[in-house]
Amino acid sequence: MTQTSSARLRPDERRAQILEAARRVLLADPHRELTVESVAAEAKVSPALLFHYFGSKKKFQYAVIEEAAAEILLRTAPDQSLPPAEQLRSGIRAFVRAVLEAPQLYRATLLMSAAGDPEVRKLHSDLRGVFSTWVIGAVRETGVDVTPVVELACLGWQGYVEQTLLLWIEDATISATDLEHLIEQSLDAILSTTHR
Repeated sequence: MTQTSSARLRPDERRAQILEAARRVLLADPHRELTVESVAAEAKVSPALLFHYFGSKKKFQYAVIEEAAAEILLRTAPDQSLPPAEQLRSGIRAFVRAVLEAPQLYRATLLMSAAGDPEVRKLHSDLRGVFSTWVIGAVRETGVDVTPVVELACLGWQGYVEQTLLLWIEDATISATDLEHLIEQSLDAILSTTHR
């Protein structure tokens, strides 16, 4: 029998409690599939109560993805106290680390977006837009002339990063540290092709 919480919380507090439980489940085992049952057990509520607050499994997954996306953006925001080149490198590393804390969530975001889920596609597009704007701005701050060719290279690099992370999540053939280094160095490599 599922243990339920006896504490009576406001709806927003209960939603926050359930989302925090989802985060704990993911951090405990990043490669574990996030199920309604596992989160309900962690939150000490019944699966029915979870459905009551989120409406459906799909809406629950979207809420978890949305919160994770917001955290990724927060953690990869430029650190203005660092020199421009280090801002860029540290932001890329922070992005990779944030993804690897909840790889199945990131994988679900990419796959649901590719499958045409309109809400997840918009969320993914917004996440991409903010990240690409930040990366292009950081590249400009390092002294690079951001021509249309450079901008296109940065946008294409983002697709490379997504695919590389997705492949690693499905089959981690190298260490997380090597993955982080690969992605960090790949931007310089791609930008080097824009020189004439």
